[in-house]
Amino acid sequence: MSIFNLRQKELIRLLIAENDFKPIKYYSGFLKVSDKTLSKDINFIENYLKNKNIEITRKTGSGIQIKIANHQKIDLLNDINANLGAVDPLSIKNRRIETLKLLLTKSNQNTSIQKLADTYYVSKASIANDLKFIEDWLQSYDITLNRSVEGTKINGSEVNIRKAIASITNELLNDTSDSLDEGSISRLDSQTIKGLSKIFDIDLVLYIEKLLIDLEKTLEYTIGDPYFINLLTHILICIKRVSEGNQIQGQNNSSFMFLSTDDLLSESAAKLALKIYEKCKININDSEIYYIYQYLVSCGVGQRLLGNSLVIKKDQEVNYIDITTSLIKMVSDILTFDLTKDPLLHDGLILHIRPMLNRLKYNIQIKNPLLKEIEERFTELLSICQIVVHLITLKYNLNSISIDEIGYLVTYFQAAIERGISYKKVIVVCHSGYGTSQLLTTRLRRAFPQWQIGDVISERKLSTINLDDIDFIISTVHLTIKEKPYMLVSALLNEKDIKNIKSILIEDSFENTKQDLQLENLEKLISAADIYINTEDAFIINDLEHNNGQKLLFYNVGFGKEIQILLAGNSNVKQFAIQIMNNTEDGNCIKFYILNHDYEHVKNIVVEIYHLYEAKNEMNYLLECTRTIDVQRFFNEKLRTMG
Repeated sequence: MSIFNLRQKELIRLLIAENDFKPIKYYSGFLKVSDKTLSKDINFIENYLKNKNIEITRKTGSGIQIKIANHQKIDLLNDINANLGAVDPLSIKNRRIETLKLLLTKSNQNTSIQKLADTYYVSKASIANDLKFIEDWLQSYDITLNRSVEGTKINGSEVNIRKAIASITNELLNDTSDSLDEGSISRLDSQTIKGLSKIFDIDLVLYIEKLLIDLEKTLEYTIGDPYFINLLTHILICIKRVSEGNQIQGQNNSSFMFLSTDDLLSESAAKLALKIYEKCKININDSEIYYIYQYLVSCGVGQRLLGNSLVIKKDQEVNYIDITTSLIKMVSDILTFDLTKDPLLHDGLILHIRPMLNRLKYNIQIKNPLLKEIEERFTELLSICQIVVHLITLKYNLNSISIDEIGYLVTYFQAAIERGISYKKVIVVCHSGYGTSQLLTTRLRRAFPQWQIGDVISERKLSTINLDDIDFIISTVHLTIKEKPYMLVSALLNEKDIKNIKSILIEDSFENTKQDLQLENLEKLISAADIYINTEDAFIINDLEHNNGQKLLFYNVGFGKEIQILLAGNSNVKQFAIQIMNNTEDGNCIKFYILNHDYEHVKNIVVEIYHLYEAKNEMNYLLECTRTIDVQRFFNEKLRTMG
């Protein structure tokens, strides 16, 4: 069906609501557009209504009127309400996304502020603000807005335009409004189908999905959902851009010959191109096939086929096994919780890190749909992984790794931590009847299958039992026991109880591994000249840059609101500074500036900063310091204690 813009939909509603002839000026005044613009809209609507035996009649001196039966009114209103091409006029975000989509997908065509204002039924000033926002957004993809007398269009490389389209597609995939029912015949959920259908033809979406499912069967490899959607999206973008005459160029023959290193994968990419030709009648050139191949490799397809070969980065061999080992070791050092002996963590990370390195190599970005939840639930672990990953990129000379990628790594570590605390000898204290007690222990065994659960006993009997071999107590009644940790739960053990148990067990396990606070590296680095109290960030950074003799690029990550670490791995010298902020409305904060490219040294400093963060009393003392000498005295005292 034809796609109406918002103004045209509103005009149809106004025509249906009127029983008499009304002049065009009546409608143009109501819709705040010119008579000329409205006349074009009427012609467009008339062409659509012809197929429905509905007409707009004109009467000289009186105006226009729609001739429509009552049953036709309902059908027409349903048609325009079902029109998914229009945007909620009240949603600035949606309007900007739609404008971005137009500029990116029609990159060879000019548009104008007036045309966009007419399309979205807003003022030209609103569109001008939208274009300023869009111009800023496009900068991160190296794309510019080109304004001329012919209109406005974008200017950028084909690869960057496709990356921007992929980002917009992800925005649409996250739209949780209306859903379509195609999800019942698709591996994709209805929300994803709906988002993709806003840019791509739904039949083509389902066709490419089937091709990828067939590919999985051929390779005997199941692509994870986020990677599946990422691969699907980029193939759809490829088809759309090529069909409009926009091919990727510049992949030379030597680059394409790289495909021969894995015959099955290169053959799979070529077969996909052939199937696309059969469906869409567009030719996919060698550069485009290589582009598809990059996405296949970067979503993990073919790991079983590629064996233990190395990933090439900047003419150096980077071994993903070494990277995995370094990652696990450093997270373990910071947490003082040994994860190096967990084979599931090691093997799982290897399977993830290898395609991740390929994504870095080909500059392919993925979105993590769980990121927001990870940020909320595992804030501290996410911060640790951010620092560790940043240091590893410096050590192995890798490109920057996105927060979406890091979020996936957090899930592996969180699972390993929970495995590490899962084996416990437990007793259950319960005053309910036998049936309820058995239900509770059954649910405990299901939630914690590695637990060794002893008898269910009463509170009175608890005082007669030797608890030396018991790690943990689960109770449905309040206890006064201090010898062992316990958790009060409901007799039916709900999901909140299970989360609370996991949380307290993790904290207890970390408490058992904590050592006396040692700040040897920090103490050696801190001098009076490097301590700042309630000083502006810009002033400190200017000082550091002046002393360093170069512009510094800081990577900033925080442990909660109280501690921030600013790493400058591009520094030519080793330098360290500490800032105490305790006169702000946002709460007290300690900032550590680390200028150093020595991986091991920085790792040791970060470990000590994290342990300071964990030692709340010591950190609270530092946060209250208002004199340089007090900060120095704190670290000197720690050094003497260690001595």
